[in-house]
Amino acid sequence: MWAMAPRALTRWLSSCYYGIKLFPFRKERRERLIDGQQKGFVGIQIDGLAFPYLQQALDRGYLPHLERYLRRGYKLVEYRAGLPSTTPAAQSTFFYGNDHDIPAFRWFERETGQVISCNDPDHVQSFREKFFAGERGLLTGGASYSNILDGDAERSIFTVSSPHPETLFGRIGGYRIFLLLLVNPLRTCRMFFATFVEFWTNRKDEWHHRRKKSWQTQEGLFPLIRIFCNVILREMQTFGVIAEVYAGTPRIYTTYSGYDEIAHHFGPASWPALKNLQYIDRRIGEIIRALDHVPGADYLLVILSDHGQTPGYPFQNRCGATLGEAISAFLRENQTASVSSGALEFTRAQIGYLHEELEARQKSGRHRLYQRTKEQLQKKIHALVPETIKIDQEGGVVVTYSSSLAHLYITGSTTPLNWQEVEQAQPMLLRFLRKHKGIGFVLARGEKSGELMIFHKSGQICVTDNPRFHQHELTFLRPYGAPYELLEELHRFGLGARCGDLIIFGALDEEGIACFDDQVGGHGSVGGEQSRPFVILPLGHPVLAKERLSGYEFLYHDIFRAQVGEEPPEKEGPSENETSPTT
Repeated sequence: MWAMAPRALTRWLSSCYYGIKLFPFRKERRERLIDGQQKGFVGIQIDGLAFPYLQQALDRGYLPHLERYLRRGYKLVEYRAGLPSTTPAAQSTFFYGNDHDIPAFRWFERETGQVISCNDPDHVQSFREKFFAGERGLLTGGASYSNILDGDAERSIFTVSSPHPETLFGRIGGYRIFLLLLVNPLRTCRMFFATFVEFWTNRKDEWHHRRKKSWQTQEGLFPLIRIFCNVILREMQTFGVIAEVYAGTPRIYTTYSGYDEIAHHFGPASWPALKNLQYIDRRIGEIIRALDHVPGADYLLVILSDHGQTPGYPFQNRCGATLGEAISAFLRENQTASVSSGALEFTRAQIGYLHEELEARQKSGRHRLYQRTKEQLQKKIHALVPETIKIDQEGGVVVTYSSSLAHLYITGSTTPLNWQEVEQAQPMLLRFLRKHKGIGFVLARGEKSGELMIFHKSGQICVTDNPRFHQHELTFLRPYGAPYELLEELHRFGLGARCGDLIIFGALDEEGIACFDDQVGGHGSVGGEQSRPFVILPLGHPVLAKERLSGYEFLYHDIFRAQVGEEPPEKEGPSENETSPTT
């Protein structure tokens, strides 16, 4: 009896604390809990964090909250990322069950002649309506915070796409904003002062990085992006998730993107990137405490990453030109190409979050200030961003970069071309690409249906459903992983309807992986730590009994859907993507 008293007192104090802190949401909580608790989940995604680097951060003591959480009876496991190893494809599978042939972070739509970027809210909304029409998303009746896709969430806040987005101000509403500021002064002050700390921390990190690293990236708008992701967005999304937990929202998913941004800029194993995990760990600790003391549903907490990052170097720094410039120079001497900066679209997306907040009050002074500021920024922004899209108008070629993966499209055709048709349109282009020192290998469609050609420096191979090759024929793939596992993935991916006529993979060697974007940490393709994300689950969860976890589908079916009771977990045993021939 006496032993139970401290725990009861702790629960009572916690209930009072959160009751005061989240007072504006008490009515919503009562409505949701009127029929008792229901099964739900909270998904926390740490964008771009690979299993090895998470282990490294744990060993260095950067993640005390996660470490304590693991000791309570949870297990950290590694799984193999799908291809492309990028957030839009991963979240498409997490929320809808398959990747819908999303080929990369950026691609070219042949039918419309438009370049699609997942940093542009308009583009994401457009393909969301096209790809997911009529499908029921995982987050139906739930909440999405700081994701690319919304999963049909009832509330989508700081989410790039949503059929019915809602601003955080709108979510809180009127007088509740002032109440929240009053009852959460620590978070408000912390966010204000952390902005200045983050700015000076970035200055110091840039100085150290220039001294110690041979590969440099442009600073450009990175300080602004870093402050937004690592201070403003991180604080607001954490508060939003805790409010949803208190209110009893059954399905909640949020993405912390700060590590991914810093890792692209400084490297995934760099001190700034790993150190930043400390702050993400603290916010996760706050969410864990809320789940412990005021659960509004029978929650399963799933902490995961969607992919990792492989250390690398900017293609331009090592090869003397961007990939698009190299291709343009090859196609035609002294040719002038039209360049569009994808990073501008990224900035548009980040400013777009603020835009949504202000659009609710278009006649306000804040809106007019926002418009004037945006116009000034747009005038100067082109000089501050790296190239991520190359449109060669005279050569009839569009190249879209997505970190260590690039798609090349021959314009003028509404259907994908096979490798011989590419040769006819642009003779010798394939030979130029396969011999380039910054390119590992190139995929192209074969002449027959179901055939995939892989071109590399030493030759070419044709891959079908049941490939069989001699050992020496697959030597070029060994730096990227187990060859037959890769062949299965590449065959599925390379025949995708939205993929380029040529799909270009960055070279991987002792220097790291070639990043076609201006980055020193890459993902999107295969090879190295980018293919090694993680998931944390309770001991005894059925998924942990599987010998090998691969792709993103098991997260949708066996974890999230199984938790809410809509689909039973698949029977144990190897699935189609869990077995492959061995060399």
